[in-house]
Parts: sequence; structure tokens; C-alpha cells
Amino acid sequence: MSNKKKFPIKNLIIPKSKIPILGEKSILKEALESMLKLKYGVCFCVKDNGKLVGILTDGDIRRKILNIQKPFSALLGDDLVMHINKKPKKIFLDNNINQALDIMKNNLIWDLPVVNKNNILQGMLHLHPIVKFFINK
Repeated sequence: MSNKKKFPIKNLIIPKSKIPILGEKSILKEALESMLKLKYGVCFCVKDNGKLVGILTDGDIRRKILNIQKPFSALLGDDLVMHINKKPKKIFLDNNINQALDIMKNNLIWDLPVVNKNNILQGMLHLHPIVKFFINK
């Protein structure tokens, strides 16, 4: 079991091609469509060079709907960057599963953006593959 805890996360990363990623000029409606299409409750916002700007989760959207006194149709047209978390929890490629689980547990989150040392998005770490890893190995 202790070998599993030191297992590098890079073997469990969901690649960028399979996760919702949008640019800074996107609108909230596009984020929702991307999340629905790729079936994750999170969308990543990046600069043109791939640097992570922030994330938006389905929970963020629910809170916005309840707290913002604005028609829903108008909210969907908002710029995505108005609603993202610009200081998300994240993890680096060289971290291990135990470090990832600590971040997820301490912050009650299921998804972590994986970045390199230059904050370039590399993919996403999702709780389900981690659980599957511990059950199957």
C-alpha cells in the first residue's frame, strides 16, 4: 500500500484532449456546453499559450445562479473569466497520489488541474481514476 501512495500522478492524468478547456474570450454558455459534452463538472480557462487562468466548476455555477440577481439568459452571455476561480488548487506533474488526495480531501474537491512549472495546463486529475487505481491494484 505504501508504494501506491508514492505512485506518480502522471500515470492517472486525464489528457487535455478529453477535458473541457476554453480560452479567455469564451462565455459562460460555452463552458456549460463543454462540460456537458465531455461529462466533467469542471471547465478550465487558459491563455493562448496554455497557461492556466482559472477553473469553473458545476458547484460554482449553482452558487452563481442562486446569488447573482440577473436573468439566467444574461448570465449565460457573461465572459467566462468573470466567473472562474482564478486561484484554484492545482498539482504538479511530479507530485504523487498521496499529495493529490491530501489536496482533494482538505479542499473537498474531485478535480485538480495538473500544471507544469510554468503553469501550463497538462491535464486533469479526477478522483474516480484514483479510486479505481486503489481498488484494482
